[in-house]
Amino acid sequence: MRARGRARLWRDLLDDRLDTTAAISTPERVVFRFRVAGPGRRAAAWGLDTAVMGALLGILVSVAAALALLPGFKGLGAMGGALAAFAIQWLYGAGCEGWTGGRTPGKFALGLRVIRDDGSPLTWREALLRNLLRGVDALPMLGGIGVAVMALDRHQRRIGDLVAGTLVVCEERAHLQGAVVIDPPVTEEERRTIPARIPMARHEIALVEEMLRRRRQLSEERMEELAALLAPRIAEQTGLTAPTWRRSLVLAYARATGRDRENEAT
Repeated sequence: MRARGRARLWRDLLDDRLDTTAAISTPERVVFRFRVAGPGRRAAAWGLDTAVMGALLGILVSVAAALALLPGFKGLGAMGGALAAFAIQWLYGAGCEGWTGGRTPGKFALGLRVIRDDGSPLTWREALLRNLLRGVDALPMLGGIGVAVMALDRHQRRIGDLVAGTLVVCEERAHLQGAVVIDPPVTEEERRTIPARIPMARHEIALVEEMLRRRRQLSEERMEELAALLAPRIAEQTGLTAPTWRRSLVLAYARATGRDRENEAT
């Protein structure tokens, strides 16, 4: 627990009081607020990623050098090292972010994630674009242009983020706002009526989680009003039915996140 507390304090200090909040309006007219990562935490994440890239490069260069000692592989050492450096420099960030939905090892360690500027999950297109433009951000040296652009942008975006339409945000919402509780739990009878697959976007899942976290602060009427912004679309697409829009949305969320079997006996 002490180590976790020190890690959180370290991350908070790295924010340099420069983190901002981005308000994003979804198609359902619901506004989400994301804490945008400041330059301190992003620099620390990049430092960790640089260390990981250095370790990967060392491993690949060693393998290439070993292969160069074998008959028929002469000259592979220098060429292999150059290819490895190129691949890691240009593909590490895009590959990690595209594969994990916006995280590199450094971002994971610092609690950061890249998302699209409409609040939806990152795709391979944005991951490739923002990382390919990292070379432009680094000009003329040590990220001069990128740092200048970040300082002028209220959401701390570098050129790659502006072109790709992305944001780097802090993933601390769930910890700060408490656990998401499905109350009452999904019954066996309800489970049998839920379609096998419920397609829900990330921002839609976040909407339901926000509603469930605030269930004690919101009236039943307000909960139903919020649910009615999203549940009819899901019901129309999937055929899901429930006595209220609120319950319909909760059942859809439970199936989409795999939480519809939480009350089963173990």
